[in-house]
Amino acid sequence: MISRMITGWLALSLTTAALWAQATEFFPLELIKPGQTGVGKTIFEGNDIEEFQVEILGVLKDFGPKQSLILAKLSGEQVERTGVFGGMSGSPVYIEGRLAGAVAFSFAFSREPFAGITPIEEMVDIFKSKPPLRRSAGLSPSRLRDLQEGAAAAPGPPGERSEYQVKAAWRGLGLEGTLIPIATPISFSGFDPRALVPFQGSMRELGLTPVRGLNTNAFNDYPDRPLAPGSTVTVQLVRGDLDVSAAGTVTHISGDKIYAFGHPFLSVGETDMPLNQGAVVAVLSSLQSSNKVSATLKPVGSIRQDRSTGIYGLRDASPQMIPVSLKLETSRNDLAEYNYEIVDDAFLTPFMINLTVNNVIISSERSLGAQTLRVKCDIDLKGHPNVVYQSNISSLTSGPALAAVTLSSPVAVLLDAGFDELEIEKLNFEISSQEALKQAELIQVWQDRLEAEPGQEVNLTLFLRRQDGRVETEKHSVRIPEGLTAGPLKIAVGDGLSLSRSSSPGDGPDFIPRDLGQLVKAINNLKTNDRLYVRLFREQPGAVIGNQGMPALPPSMLALYKSRKTPDSVRSIDKVVYFEYELPERDYVLNGEKTVEVLIKK
Repeated sequence: MISRMITGWLALSLTTAALWAQATEFFPLELIKPGQTGVGKTIFEGNDIEEFQVEILGVLKDFGPKQSLILAKLSGEQVERTGVFGGMSGSPVYIEGRLAGAVAFSFAFSREPFAGITPIEEMVDIFKSKPPLRRSAGLSPSRLRDLQEGAAAAPGPPGERSEYQVKAAWRGLGLEGTLIPIATPISFSGFDPRALVPFQGSMRELGLTPVRGLNTNAFNDYPDRPLAPGSTVTVQLVRGDLDVSAAGTVTHISGDKIYAFGHPFLSVGETDMPLNQGAVVAVLSSLQSSNKVSATLKPVGSIRQDRSTGIYGLRDASPQMIPVSLKLETSRNDLAEYNYEIVDDAFLTPFMINLTVNNVIISSERSLGAQTLRVKCDIDLKGHPNVVYQSNISSLTSGPALAAVTLSSPVAVLLDAGFDELEIEKLNFEISSQEALKQAELIQVWQDRLEAEPGQEVNLTLFLRRQDGRVETEKHSVRIPEGLTAGPLKIAVGDGLSLSRSSSPGDGPDFIPRDLGQLVKAINNLKTNDRLYVRLFREQPGAVIGNQGMPALPPSMLALYKSRKTPDSVRSIDKVVYFEYELPERDYVLNGEKTVEVLIKK
């Protein structure tokens, strides 16, 4: 009994001591008044922390839902030159030696360095509650079909995810006198500037300002400084042969806990991204918004949460990244290899795949003119078979962008499905390029007989028109399945996308998987545009229960399954597929579908 009382007293004492220490360390918001002065800390050059002066102008109550903002004017020789600059977000402000908050907001086009300061209590308190699990999305029925059509992962942020529009909403106001989050400079090392153009709009909407950067190995001669409030930190989204890093400033360190930015980075909630120390190469002054050009230095930990009042990280934590191996066989028969890592996130991972793949192709191959790209995505999954998907792209203007979307689409589908056991161990991408259009359209199919018996062969002649107008012919034999009943039988020949579009419910990829294994199998069974498929079917009403076809049902059962009372797991179908196989793959894009009919005799 006594031991329990002592234990409880010690726990209460430690908690009280921690709260008292925080209370004495932080300057309370309710005591902040106009006219007070203080100092801020940040880095203007290199990795040496410098001070600037702060004058409090007032407190804006309910600036956000139950959130306040401290309005202040900054001064000092460096601030007079740069103004409030991108990458300054998180710079701590002290009043009477106690931490009051983080510089986080600014006025667009302001001629004087006015800033909004996020109160430190609000910045810390938001991270006290345990966040929910990240993987909570669900795969919609159309996602696999979107994958085949190359629309599963667009370069920009998806509109249905409001959490990625937080900063976009702020920046979209565009009103004079409006406080907006300070833009976060995001630097790119190993990137061709042309590759960033399609993504600049999306990045700016998210409050990110693209700048040229320097990777981890670029500035090893900076003095080794301890991480402290005012230090520059970079959040790495990509690291390795390619580097994408966003820069900000540390606000507060408590034990192994690191608080920075003072406003959301991307507002992705629970996350896991590398956090590194950084150095400032220069602050580029601008009338619109100055920005720091930073260098990424040694790792210090990992960001674990990204919310409305800042980011929260753990010192010495190791982030889980996804390794990427990208091999490009150029149109000049050279082999270029890239090895890097990207963040593991349902939104950011496809975005970064789009960005990096587009960059690798554009930096080596043409971006305009006739081009054919053969791409293959091989995804290593823990505890499951690999996901393998390949396709051809042949275009005059958008080959690199389409190839990037094609490679990111299977990854987006997997991440969007919401299966907790999903763990991507590695992404393997292969691309081969040719400077020519390589396309063919199926324009006609001939058959050598109109009637056949089960077990007999029907010889087909396929007519393919190439992009230069030449017509090529191919011959293939189709064996009629044994045991097939008498009646008309249709034989469809077409590329994978065309046949998928004409599939009945349950025949194609338009379904919701029950588990990750079923989703992996579905992706691996997707038809592609680099080969033709032959399908034998009859137009015969039936139903799909779950994912199993039930043809030749009695009329009464069909009527029941077509009624409004039918559960979602039961769907009616209008065709029954008896047999389907694929013809050999090609090195060009195929398009078109043709159907012939054979009468099956008894």
